[in-house]
Amino acid sequence: MKLASSLFAAVITLALSGCIINVNGASTGPLDHQKKQIQIEAAGIDTFVANTGAGDLKIQGVTGLTQITVVADIYTYGDIKADLTLEKSGSNAKLVAEFDSNINFSRSPYIDLTIQVPADMILKIDDGSGDIEIKNVSANIELEDGSGDLSIQGGHNLSITDGSGSVSITNTTGKLTLEDGSGSINLNGIGGDTNIDDGSGDMTVTNVNGHVVIDDGSGDIEVDNTKGLSIVEAGSGDLSVDNINGSVSMN
Repeated sequence: MKLASSLFAAVITLALSGCIINVNGASTGPLDHQKKQIQIEAAGIDTFVANTGAGDLKIQGVTGLTQITVVADIYTYGDIKADLTLEKSGSNAKLVAEFDSNINFSRSPYIDLTIQVPADMILKIDDGSGDIEIKNVSANIELEDGSGDLSIQGGHNLSITDGSGSVSITNTTGKLTLEDGSGSINLNGIGGDTNIDDGSGDMTVTNVNGHVVIDDGSGDIEVDNTKGLSIVEAGSGDLSVDNINGSVSMN
């Protein structure tokens, strides 16, 4: 019996050699929190460019603002540092807020961002994951988002690419191009022609001051009060159309 136990222990020792076991490791422990604020003068800058990783993102446009302010709530582990910079490059302000993409814990570090920019500043955002909220910006918005809910109130011409999560866009003054993977879509008060390429999820489009083009995979579609409508494809789901003041085509 003692011989068998010794052999079993030896096998276990060999199997675990070279491995590191951390019972109370970073993957299960609490995240450290740190708050940072960075600012730059907005003079001479017309475009805010942001590359952000995991975490929620809130951007507020403020009329007459003379500085761009970023408040970052960083949630990480003691030895893992965030890449957080805000610099001027020509007429652009460039924000980077992310971690090394090779970090892989069951509870990954993330950065929640609250940002104020002048209301008339163009936005170009490349975001990884987390909810996004943009308010009171009157300029063009380009956004590429991986996952998380998206809410935009305002903006001129919008170009949005979204992976997954609900999308709500209201009260724009220009055209909208939306490419969405999955999740519900709610558009209301769009100022110009609207082009929607959607994978799955219910869609509600109301009060559009332009022609609406929809290419949809699955989910219910409701369209009310537009200047025209073209349904390129509607895979599955109910379709409701009302108050279309222009040409209508459905394939």
